Amino acid sequence: MSTQPGSIRGVRKYRGLQILRLTAACMVLLTHSTFYASERLDPAFPVWGKGATGVEIFFVLSGFVMVYSSTGLVDLAGGWKAFAERRIVRIVPIYWIATSLKILAILVTTGLVLHTHLLFRQALESYLFIPARGFAGDITPIVGVGWTLNFEMFFYLLFTLALLFRVNIYKFVGAILIPLALGAFLRRADWPPIAFYLDTRVLLFFYGMIVARLCLSGKHLPRIPAILLLCLSAVGLVGPWQSPRGFHALPEGISALFLVYSIASLEDLLPRIPSIILFGADASYAIYLFHPFIAPAVPVALFRLHLLHPWLSVACSVILALAGGGLIHLYIEAPLNAWLRNRLHCPGTKVVHAAAAA
Repeated sequence: MSTQPGSIRGVRKYRGLQILRLTAACMVLLTHSTFYASERLDPAFPVWGKGATGVEIFFVLSGFVMVYSSTGLVDLAGGWKAFAERRIVRIVPIYWIATSLKILAILVTTGLVLHTHLLFRQALESYLFIPARGFAGDITPIVGVGWTLNFEMFFYLLFTLALLFRVNIYKFVGAILIPLALGAFLRRADWPPIAFYLDTRVLLFFYGMIVARLCLSGKHLPRIPAILLLCLSAVGLVGPWQSPRGFHALPEGISALFLVYSIASLEDLLPRIPSIILFGADASYAIYLFHPFIAPAVPVALFRLHLLHPWLSVACSVILALAGGGLIHLYIEAPLNAWLRNRLHCPGTKVVHAAAAA
């Protein structure tokens, strides 16, 4: 495995990616908050769909982090096991909690939880991160935003196998993800749920791996080009255009790639990051998972109070979801992860984690 990144001295912490991680979570939260306000208060209220590109950012960050955080595991005999345990502890427990809460909500309510019909098979496949076809025929897990975690867990599986068999990570992962991305051009709606992975979004993880390799090699962008690229990539993500469904790795994905690369290249120019931002970044996974439980409560309450003000709904949904996600992270996610890491003797990574988004 000599062609892969090896252990390095003094793993560098890219603080700018913390900011980007929280930004991506807030983008998704804002998009959903505008949707909830439009759905429950004013159908004419515009939904900000471009915030969904936060998912592209999350996926590129995930590929970056997987390479960067595994530099000390590549040459270890049990490195694959440590990597797998680390990712399972990080992703699975809190997602299972969210899934269980959603199932419970479906069972005890009728009108408060919208757009979900409970199917036993769908629930089981949701727990196992297997693409499931819902009641309406769409491929979605019980927790709607969990579709991104199906991609995440598949990527983690590929990465674990590469570590297990001591093969070149880039060649192994690329040899699988590139054909899957090309398959997106052939995919049809009536294909079985496993065709879910025929999507150009799988390339986003590979993009992140490439950026991480460049950074590990010390190949950062010069200051001025990095700033220009940062601005251009931001416009590319939120500009007034939309890729066809399944083809997001092209304009949006490439923009996310250069956004991550430019911010990583500008690391030395960043001022001290406030602790509240760092905490929000750590809580971004909980915010992402639980905001669909929290944010819709605001327009429901405003409707019952006859306060039909969509922008007030959006503002309060965002604030409440950020606060709720932060509390869940502080009192549930972080203690649970720490307890499991101690039980498994699985230390946390020394660099920023990328949350599964959306």
